[in-house]
Amino acid sequence: MRRYKKTIIGSSLLLIIFLMSCLYPLYGPADFNHKVLIHDENGRVIDRAPFPPSEQHWLGTTRNGEDLHWVLLYGVKFTLIAAFSVAILRVIFGGIVGLIISLWAPFLKRYFKDFFLTMRYIPSILIAIILMVPIKFPDGVTISSIVTYQLIILVFIGFPSVTVFAADITDELLKTSFVQSSYLMGAGKLHIIKRQLLPYMRSYGILFTVQQILSTLQIIMQLSIFELFLGGANRAGIFGYDDPYGRPKLASLSYDWAGLIGQNFTEFTRMPWIVFAPLMGFFLLILIINMIKKELENNIHGLALMKLKRKRKKEKPLPAAQTHTGKFDFLHD
Repeated sequence: MRRYKKTIIGSSLLLIIFLMSCLYPLYGPADFNHKVLIHDENGRVIDRAPFPPSEQHWLGTTRNGEDLHWVLLYGVKFTLIAAFSVAILRVIFGGIVGLIISLWAPFLKRYFKDFFLTMRYIPSILIAIILMVPIKFPDGVTISSIVTYQLIILVFIGFPSVTVFAADITDELLKTSFVQSSYLMGAGKLHIIKRQLLPYMRSYGILFTVQQILSTLQIIMQLSIFELFLGGANRAGIFGYDDPYGRPKLASLSYDWAGLIGQNFTEFTRMPWIVFAPLMGFFLLILIINMIKKELENNIHGLALMKLKRKRKKEKPLPAAQTHTGKFDFLHD
């Protein structure tokens, strides 16, 4: 357990943040302490949102008059659910397809790489934008349908790299002596997968899942800059922020942290707290997940090195003093 201390601490922090967000309806205000205008004793307007950080508003408010700390607590669950769901689905589907290609259809690996070769040269964010633009302004489409479509697109973007990675890892494991020995003893492919490949693939799968979480967080933040928010956009927009044509600036329906950054990134020079608060929260998420990834990488590499040292130690020849030379010493009276 000591070797995974940072992983345990980081996972606990993420779980606490997630549970606080899920339980928000039990303790948080439904309107996020919404307040747009402040009046004096005579009823005259003396101030309007957004309000800077203060005792009443710890992190300040948005242009719509919503307390940022309540908004952040409410929306983080959608960011975490999306990132973890996409990463897990990528690893599961990509890992299964990679195993199938490596064990039962190795001839398909070359064609699979050639088919998805273009995705190595075209930025994944560009592919995501092209595929998600049709649902930017959906008519008569439920939020659940929008989220499902977005998750499918995000899984599809990372699916090829995970599949190729799983196939390459499987090929390397199939070349090892213990797998070859099992083949010679008559073991079937399903037995090889269950007894010898899965223990290794499980460790790499956990590590690669964490890597895919970071990748997913990165791409959903980039999508939010183009007003492609998780769960869709609120057409009512942001109060007091219309373009020259009178169209409101779109806002995230789910209040996910990536969406809050995307909808407010132009506020950095005027009302910096509006974008700084979700940006620091997003940075904290990435810092925690990256800390977990680094520890998993070090432990996996350290475990492999330890096994190699043990193997070399077993194969090390005995010292010359302990070996039998084959000569006899004759004793004379």
